[in-house]
This record gives sequence, C-alpha cells and structure tokens, in this order.
Amino acid sequence: MVNKYLKKLNKVVILLTLSDIFAWGPFLIITAISAVYLSHRLGEDIVQFVGIGTAIYFLTRSILQMPIGLLTDKIKRDRDEILILSIGVILMGLPYVFYPQITEPWHYYVLQFIFGMGVSLNLTSWRKLFATNVDKGREGFQYAAYETAISIATALLSTLIGSIASLGDVYFDLVMISAGVVMMFGSIWIILIYKVEKRKTQ
Repeated sequence: MVNKYLKKLNKVVILLTLSDIFAWGPFLIITAISAVYLSHRLGEDIVQFVGIGTAIYFLTRSILQMPIGLLTDKIKRDRDEILILSIGVILMGLPYVFYPQITEPWHYYVLQFIFGMGVSLNLTSWRKLFATNVDKGREGFQYAAYETAISIATALLSTLIGSIASLGDVYFDLVMISAGVVMMFGSIWIILIYKVEKRKTQ
C-alpha cells in the first residue's frame, strides 16, 4: 500500500518544491536583516541605498522576465526551463556570498542587479515547470502542499538565521554567506529533474 502511494507521488513537483525551499526559504529573513547589515558598511544613507538597490532589482526583473518567457515557450521540451531555472537559483544565492565584500554603494547595486537576473530566470521557468507538471485533479492539494512546505521551511530558517545574527555583528558575515550557499544548493534539486522518467514536460 505504501509503495503504491509512493509511486503516485509527483517527483517533479517534489523536486521543484525542494528547490524553492532552498532558494526562497532564507530570503525573507535575510531581506529583513540586510538593511541592518548594510548600515554597518555603507553608513547613514542606507535607506536611500536600499531604495535604489530595490529599484534596480525590480527593474531588472521587469525587463528580463518576458524575453525569458518567450524563449522558454519557443523551445518545446523542458531542458531549457530546467537549465535556466538552475542558473537562476545560483544567481540568486551568489550575491549574498559577496555581501561581506561590500564597501561602496555601487557594489550593492551590482549585486542587486545579479539577484534580479537570478529571480527573472527562476520565476518564469519555475512557474511554467510547476504548472505543467501538477497532476490533473490534484492541483489544489499540490499547490497547498507546496505552500505549506515553504511556510514551514521559512519559519524554521527565519528562527535559525535570526538567532545566529542576534549573537553579534561578527556573525553577520557568516549568516549572509551561509544563506547564499543554501540558496545555491537549490539548483541541485532542479538538476535532478532530468532523471525523472516520463515527466509531463519531457
């Protein structure tokens, strides 16, 4: 009975959920503490710097997402989405690894541009893969299971990251680098989708 149930599990949906747990799980708490982190490096004008950096991030997303969507629609098989998604996750985590190197506002702006590129590659490809691989008649449950897993993971990671960061400034670099590495590890789950036989988007 258990084996029969396990065979019915949608492996692509599970792998996509795991990739998002890694890619987006640390994001909310890291975003919340990054302003404090940057204030120690960039000084009193941090609100202005964060505002400009946020604008760069969203502008990058707005410019790149439609061309990426058109590209993934043009190529019929899913290999392009998987590759683009894995690259996107790596680009999302990479800026946080370099946060300890920030000494000037433009460093932060460049990292926000890279993060925006990563999110653009991530969102378009992830949504397409997830939407086309959910099981007919189980869409509601699978979307709900995804949201539940993400929420629990975000809560746990937020507690852990927040607790470490609260230990003092010396731990901020460790928190930022570790969060970036965790996010990039999300690409491993995406690559494993190639090994799923008889996936709907193959």
